[in-house]
Amino acid sequence: MDQRLRRLIVPAWATALALAVCAPLFAHGYVLSYDMVWVPHLDLDRPEIWGLGSALPRAVPSDAVVALLGAILPAAVVQRIVLFAALFLLAVGMARLLRERPLVAQLAGATLAVWNPLVAERLVLGQWPLLLALAGFPWLIFALADKDGPHWWLAVLALAATALSPATGLMGVVLGGVAAWRRGVVRVVILAALLNGPWIIAGLRHASEAKSDPRAVGLFDLQSEGHFGKLGSALTLGGIWNTEVVPTSRTLVIAVVIAALLAVVMLIGVAVMWHEARRLLAVTGVAGVLGLGVALAGWLAPDRVSWIVANVSGGGVVRDGTRWLALLVPLEAVAFAAGVSSLLDRRAYAHRLVPTWVAPAAVLAALLPLVAMPDLAWGVGGKLEPTSYPSSWADARKVIESSKTPGDILVLPFTAYRRPAWNHDTSVLDPAGRYFNRVTVTNDELEVSGHAIAGEDPRAKQIRTILDGSDVRSRLARQGIGIVVVETDAPGATKALREVKGARELVGGEGMRVFALPGATATSTDIHDRRAMTATWVVAGLTLLLGLIGGMRSALRRLDRKPAKHPTRQVSKP
Repeated sequence: MDQRLRRLIVPAWATALALAVCAPLFAHGYVLSYDMVWVPHLDLDRPEIWGLGSALPRAVPSDAVVALLGAILPAAVVQRIVLFAALFLLAVGMARLLRERPLVAQLAGATLAVWNPLVAERLVLGQWPLLLALAGFPWLIFALADKDGPHWWLAVLALAATALSPATGLMGVVLGGVAAWRRGVVRVVILAALLNGPWIIAGLRHASEAKSDPRAVGLFDLQSEGHFGKLGSALTLGGIWNTEVVPTSRTLVIAVVIAALLAVVMLIGVAVMWHEARRLLAVTGVAGVLGLGVALAGWLAPDRVSWIVANVSGGGVVRDGTRWLALLVPLEAVAFAAGVSSLLDRRAYAHRLVPTWVAPAAVLAALLPLVAMPDLAWGVGGKLEPTSYPSSWADARKVIESSKTPGDILVLPFTAYRRPAWNHDTSVLDPAGRYFNRVTVTNDELEVSGHAIAGEDPRAKQIRTILDGSDVRSRLARQGIGIVVVETDAPGATKALREVKGARELVGGEGMRVFALPGATATSTDIHDRRAMTATWVVAGLTLLLGLIGGMRSALRRLDRKPAKHPTRQVSKP
């Protein structure tokens, strides 16, 4: 096969995998699913996206990244690029990590990295920062554990991909520290601290409030999927707490059979790597065991995890333990690839140690992940379907933009999630929290399986107290609320309308009404907090910029390398 054509196979296969998942997402509109909230305009002047809000910085810096990209490209385009790029880069990165293996083995590892329950379930749950972090994992391992490395510019870019949320930022530190052990672990920690600075400094502003409800541990516990049991679900990269996002194929008996076949190939691969790629096995193995340990901790040691969540600032990052299974993905992918590679060992064929039918079997084995979960294709079996915001939302935004009423926005009913009919009855974190051009107070209290999990935002707690009392309008105004948006198509809207009865209505439309409250004053941000966050963002941005410059220089050096010219043979004249 021509070498140039061979180099195109991996990116072509990665493109096919990403398109198979994302194809229905390219229709008109926005994909709104659970935590994945995309709005037409996420304003750059909103303090909460920069870590200056009253709530914990769970969406820092991911919201800022979306807002910055949205200032350049349409928001819907940005969403498609982010989701497609996460899957594409994950596949290409895993193949790159396996570049010394046969091509079929590279494709097998790339396939398993993309085509697994963790990707499917977290995609439906809307946790796109986790998918981007997962895409950065193989590149981070390659940058720090490569025999010709470390490649620090690539490590910076990979760490930046993991730094979009607190939980993934910590995963990046763990994986980077393991990969760089004895090869620059201190530098990795420093770089990670600089890149994760925005959520770290923003979190320190809320250190006294950054403790979560311990009841969340039991509600976010590892769950059994189908016939796998809890341990089997975790080992096969599933076990998410929200059963609504689990692909149907995971509940079938055949899924267990295929998982057993995959496990056999992986175990063979581990044995192969013990002899041929021990360092890669050590890096992925240690990180994978740590990730699996966090995932199992809420089940095996719930009291200890509950204590951490309730008493340690920032301990809430471990309450949803199954997302830490992302650290197990690189181990399973490289082990699976090594197992497939062992079936293609030409030396074994030369000595007739294996029958000739094993080679076709290896190719079929590489496709097992697709067979195990076919409903990851087409937007996880149609669970991800774009929608358009009703025109009343755009009308409300225009009225609020032109309103002279000072103060922030409160969205009622005061619940975190919605299931609007215009979003195909799919649950989504209320988009109104990001849709308008002012600071918007939303409820951070969650309801899981009928049980409430207390929030941490002190301002949201004050609002809940006011809504349960009397003289609601004047008390809201004293809390800096000047605009109240009521979503009339949400459960509890009737009670919400009673709470603002008598207020001046600015606009009303299908599913939404907007009211103005007199007497409110606009809230302000502490100047010292603003300066600290500005400096933190500048440092993080400069660190990322240096990584990008290093990448450009590396690319230019590769382009400048010209193949050596063979000297022409001189023929002497007689």
